[in-house]
Amino acid sequence: MKLEISHRDLCLLGSSYMKKHGIAKWQKPTYVVCELERSNAECPDIFGFGSAYTQLIEVKISRSDFLSDKKKYWRKNSDKGLGQLRSYLCPYGMINVDELPEKWGLLYFQDDVIVCVKEPEIQIANSMQEMNLAASILRRENIKSQIFSYKRYESD
Repeated sequence: MKLEISHRDLCLLGSSYMKKHGIAKWQKPTYVVCELERSNAECPDIFGFGSAYTQLIEVKISRSDFLSDKKKYWRKNSDKGLGQLRSYLCPYGMINVDELPEKWGLLYFQDDVIVCVKEPEIQIANSMQEMNLAASILRRENIKSQIFSYKRYESD
């Protein structure tokens, strides 16, 4: 008998899925971060950027976790949340399409495969928090505070 998948394992599978496919057609992100912990801010299970849109996947492995997610500040105030494209990823059938927040997509995991049940629609995201998230990743990757200058002149 196959054991149920852990939240961590589904986050890792979802991250690979996002990197390879994106959560909407033709929107494969360049960078994907998995389970980024941040204080006093939304902590995305999976976040992708570096394409036309920022993308968020919230992983849910229990019905109660999905229901409690609706109470979060950034779910009640969608313009304060991360991701211009947002989807839930859950075991097959745990969440129904008619239960999704407006404009959210839905991904199911079954038999070691992730399938898109509903594509997300573009929505307003909190660009300030997204920039803070990117800066947090740069710090964690030991990229020091600096000036990036890429324009080259003949005199250089």
